[in-house]
Amino acid sequence: MTRKRCFQKGSLFKRGTRTKVWVARWWEPVIGPDNLPGRIRRSEVLGPVTEIATKREAMQMLDDLLRKVNSSDFRPQAIWTLRSFVEDRWKPEIFPTLKFSSKKFYENMIDAHLNPAFGDTQLRLITKDAVQCFLNAKARSGLSWKTVKHVRTAFGTIIEAAVKDDFMADNPIRRTRLPRRSPVEEKTPIELETVKELIEKLPEPSHSIATLLAMTGLRIGELLALRWQDIDLQKGLLSVNQTVYEGHFDEPKTKHSKRRIPLGPQCVEILAALKRAEATPSTLVFSARNGSPLSRRNLLNRQLKPAAKTLKLTGVNWHWFRHAHATLLDSTGAPIGTTQALLGHSSSDITRGTYIHSVPADARQAVEEVEKLFGTSGKLIGPKWTQVPEWPEMGSSLIN
Repeated sequence: MTRKRCFQKGSLFKRGTRTKVWVARWWEPVIGPDNLPGRIRRSEVLGPVTEIATKREAMQMLDDLLRKVNSSDFRPQAIWTLRSFVEDRWKPEIFPTLKFSSKKFYENMIDAHLNPAFGDTQLRLITKDAVQCFLNAKARSGLSWKTVKHVRTAFGTIIEAAVKDDFMADNPIRRTRLPRRSPVEEKTPIELETVKELIEKLPEPSHSIATLLAMTGLRIGELLALRWQDIDLQKGLLSVNQTVYEGHFDEPKTKHSKRRIPLGPQCVEILAALKRAEATPSTLVFSARNGSPLSRRNLLNRQLKPAAKTLKLTGVNWHWFRHAHATLLDSTGAPIGTTQALLGHSSSDITRGTYIHSVPADARQAVEEVEKLFGTSGKLIGPKWTQVPEWPEMGSSLIN
C-alpha cells in the first residue's frame, strides 16, 4: 500500500532588527521513539536579506530544501537521540551476539566518547561536519590516532545500524576522514637475540608466559585460559578451546582460532615444570591463589613493561611475542599456510580448507625449528617458581 504524501510549499518570513535574515519553515515527516510516524516543525536560516534581495529568490532556496522532503523516495528519519537508540534498540539487539571483550570495547567508546558529545543529539541531526569536528577535537586532545580510529569505528557501526533500521537516510560517519597520523615512536625490531634477552630478564610467571608465547604464537588470552585438560604432554599437543579477558572466559576469537598446536621439547619441559601434583584436568595452567585466571594487564604493567624499559625496548606488549613467533616461523622457511594455521588466522581459503587438516607434520617441524633458534641452554627452560601463591610479594595483585 502506497503511503499518502502531502506536498508542501513551506513558508518564509524575515527575522531580526539590525540584520534581517530570511527564515524558511516547513513540516518534516519523522519516526518517533514509539516507531509511529509523525511530523516535526523544521526551520532554517537561508541568509541575510542584504544577500537574498527578493522573496522570489528566497522561495527558490526553500524549494531546493523541500525537494527532498517532497520526493517519493524520501524516508522519514527518527527523532531518537543517540543515547536512547543505543540503550533501547542497539544494545538489546547487538550485545547478545558479542563476546565479552567486544562489549567492553563498545561500552568504553560509548560512555567515554560518544555519549558525552552526541548522546542527547537526535540521530537525524548528526552530520558529517559535526562528526569530523568531533574527531579532530579528539585528536587534538592528546588521544592516540589508534584510539580516534576506534572511536570512529564504533560510531560508524552504531549509525549503520540506525540506517538499516530506517532511522537515518545515510551514514555520515562513512564520509568523515581520520585526522592525520602524527609520527609515532618507532617500535623495537623483532630479532631473536632481543626476544631471548627480554625473556631472560622477566620474573615468573611472565618468564614462562613469554617463553610459551614466543614458541607457540598463542594469544595471551588463549594462554591464560589453558587448562591441563587442553594439554597432552605425552603427545606434545596443545588444544586452544577458550580465551579469557578480564576474568571472563569465552570462545576463541574466530572459529579458526580453535585449533591444535604441536609442542616442541622445550615447551613440554616448561609445562611439565608448571604442573603441580594436585592439579586436576580443569585446573588452569596459570592461576592465582584462589584458582582464578591471572590478569594480563597487571602482568604487563608490573613485570613485562619494567623489564622492557630496562632494556630500552619500545612497543613491547604480550602481542609482541606473537609477532615474534610469526617472524621466527618465516625465518625458518615455514609455508605461509602452516603459519596461518598455527596462528589461528582465517585469512585465506587455503588455511580454512587445506592446512587445518594437514597441519600436524608441517607444524611440528616448524615449531621445533623455532625452538632450535632459542637453543637449549640458559634460562629459557623451565620456571624457578610456578604459580602466584609462591610469590608473597605479589600476593593477589595479579588477579583480574
